[in-house]
Amino acid sequence: MNNAKVRELTEIALGVIILSLGFYFFLLPAGLIIGGVMGISIIIQDLIPVSLFMYMANIVLLILGGIFLGKQFFFKTIFATLMTPTIIWVLESTIDSHFFMEHMTESPLLIATTIGGTMIGVGLGIVVRNNASTGGMDVVQRIMSRYLHMPFSTAMYITDGIVILIAMLINFQLGLYAVGAMIIGGFLVDRLAIEGKSGYTVFIVSEVADLLQKAIYERLDRGMTKVKVLGGFSKKEKDMIICTVDRQQLYMFKMIIKETDPHAFTFVMKTKEALGQGFSRESAKW
Repeated sequence: MNNAKVRELTEIALGVIILSLGFYFFLLPAGLIIGGVMGISIIIQDLIPVSLFMYMANIVLLILGGIFLGKQFFFKTIFATLMTPTIIWVLESTIDSHFFMEHMTESPLLIATTIGGTMIGVGLGIVVRNNASTGGMDVVQRIMSRYLHMPFSTAMYITDGIVILIAMLINFQLGLYAVGAMIIGGFLVDRLAIEGKSGYTVFIVSEVADLLQKAIYERLDRGMTKVKVLGGFSKKEKDMIICTVDRQQLYMFKMIIKETDPHAFTFVMKTKEALGQGFSRESAKW
């Protein structure tokens, strides 16, 4: 097993643990039905144990995910799909779900919404970042995101929204808090699920582009693209360097430009996602 695969499995396990703890200790005791299989399990918990229902629903949806999302997704999803209800089952057998919430005397629903939604969002974001799934409705959301070309959070809002709507018919106040938890979770999933790293793209127009290129290679070890541009006023042909760096390197990049060519025309743009050497991690082979 290569290092990339070990890293992915470790991160998936960490994500599942975080979201499972958030659900069991905050959302479940507060009765916050945030949607998906977890939400449905809260609705019918008087009829069937939460962990047992999650096992049954996840296995069915796991098969669906294997058909529509491929073998790689299927094998990584088996791990998380079985791990999630297993953690809930262990917790059900050892610790009462009200272990933390029974001590929350002021604004318990707000606390459950904030902390539970945050933990669900962080955990699920880590899992999705590694192209895996926690199973359940998450599989349906991934299928919608891929085949309907919509952001993952949008698919989550739609599917979870249907379950939450049902919850609001049962208890309107709890349903409103559940909406808040869903929004927090969806926001964090979008922030964490991006595979590449964000950075800054620097555009430099200079008459000494070769010197700048050499300095950037030597001091930052960054690649770049160099294109020919024509000055609109001077009509002179110059070189423009395009280079993407991370936040930590931006200050040094500015210093290099100032020292090498203080007259260079430079502008910097925030880059939401950068993929490729220096930004993307090694991909695991499955």
